[in-house]
Amino acid sequence: MPVSNDKYYKPDEALHELTMQATIINVAVDVQALLRLLVDKEIVTREDVGKYRDEVRNSPKYKPVIEDIQRQKSGFQAAKNDPEGYLKALFNAKMNGNIK
Repeated sequence: MPVSNDKYYKPDEALHELTMQATIINVAVDVQALLRLLVDKEIVTREDVGKYRDEVRNSPKYKPVIEDIQRQKSGFQAAKNDPEGYLKALFNAKMNGNIK
């Protein structure tokens, strides 16, 4: 993943972003390695992994976060698709005191 364009002029933020990206990819690699090991050793099946993945995704700890991310992604996609409408809605929300 590249560094965000606005981070090129802010080395500290760019380094932080790259550290976060490295952490995310390292976690993904570790999880993939562990899952492959468990499946290869026949400790679990791919079906077991899928079942538990769904259970965890729908648990009270993770479901609200996943839903919030999806809601925000949808909002930003709508803003990208209609920037004028987004700016109008943002301006109205600011004028109504809904955002600071």
